[in-house]
Amino acid sequence: MKTAVVLSFRAMGAFRHDLLRDPRGIRIVLIVSDLEWATVDAERHAYFHQVHVVPCAAPDGGSLLSSAVDPQAARAALREVLAEAPGPVTLHCFDELSMIFAAELRAEFGLRGPLPADILPFRDKCVMKERLIAANVRVPRFGRYRAVDSDDLARYFDHIIAHVGLPFILKPIDSAGSHGVYVISTLAELRAADARIDADYEFEELITGTMYSVNLVSQDRRVLFGGVTEYLVNTLDVRRGQVNADINLADDDPRVARMVGFATQAMAALGWPDGASHLELFHTEADELIFLEVGARFKGLAGLAAMQRNYGIALVNLALQVEAGVASEPYPDEQIYCFDAVIPKRSGVVDQLHGPPLVSNIEITWKVKPGDLVDETDSLFAAGGTILVSNKDYDVLYQDFYRLAGYQPITYRSERSR
Repeated sequence: MKTAVVLSFRAMGAFRHDLLRDPRGIRIVLIVSDLEWATVDAERHAYFHQVHVVPCAAPDGGSLLSSAVDPQAARAALREVLAEAPGPVTLHCFDELSMIFAAELRAEFGLRGPLPADILPFRDKCVMKERLIAANVRVPRFGRYRAVDSDDLARYFDHIIAHVGLPFILKPIDSAGSHGVYVISTLAELRAADARIDADYEFEELITGTMYSVNLVSQDRRVLFGGVTEYLVNTLDVRRGQVNADINLADDDPRVARMVGFATQAMAALGWPDGASHLELFHTEADELIFLEVGARFKGLAGLAAMQRNYGIALVNLALQVEAGVASEPYPDEQIYCFDAVIPKRSGVVDQLHGPPLVSNIEITWKVKPGDLVDETDSLFAAGGTILVSNKDYDVLYQDFYRLAGYQPITYRSERSR
């Protein structure tokens, strides 16, 4: 009997346990932080043969870090699983935050799958771009940000401008969801950002254009699934209050083959581990494709759920089939075109919630309610809600996608008027 250990629940909300071809031949064990486990619906508890709930490694880190597991407790849990497993064990992770740690555990316990050297190019954005430049993949101009004395910051500002232009981006080399990202236009903005930086950062050329993501499930450097989504706005615009939606392009859209080809070139340069990957790129007005970043995991849960319904493929099951040899039956539900959207928050007291004026079917999950005092969204993990939009008519769905451009989902009142 096989045992598949999953580190973190992220992406497992889209897992279809009912499709397992031989559920008695596989034990699925979850290692999860107490904060993340508290958010998991009770109906999904039955997915797992065992659940090891361990302390969160960053209990005060907010939603971005809620899935971080205490390393020693997670290590002890894995050791316990290995001691009692009746057959081979594999370790899986679809959480950006824990990808390196999962690789370290594989190396420590002799488990097959990506090791730290395999995952590093998907976590360190500078290593990532260095590999891609060597493979002639167009990336933004960039450099590692280094700490300098306050008196030297003006000269360093000039150095960065000479290298990547103005304005430029400052962002952590190993974060996700636009967390901790700054757009720098002035020396004063650099000084303010520099005072808040407490991690390894890079500076990067600001690219303009339409953002897309290429989502793959691969095995032995072959694409088993490849889909492309178009973003309504860029991720930084979400932090400025605009609703972000991304729609799955039709398979016969000529952008799909071109962008999947671009992604496979990038993946080949980075080592191309088996399983899921999520690559973001820009398509510029000059018709150039420019790499942004890539993770060796699925996109966020709302987007993953939309992809599964849109393509009629149980993608998490497919990834586990690739990584652990766990076969599943074909996706049985009706295939329907759909896309997801993230609702950002602005600072203030929530007054009213408004649904979008769309023709298509809408499913909204609100994470705020009237009367809540909220802070401005600082990453895509800190959303006010998510929307799933579906329609059997792709043309109508695509029109609804653009209707969201002017949608204002939340109205606020000042804290004084509470």
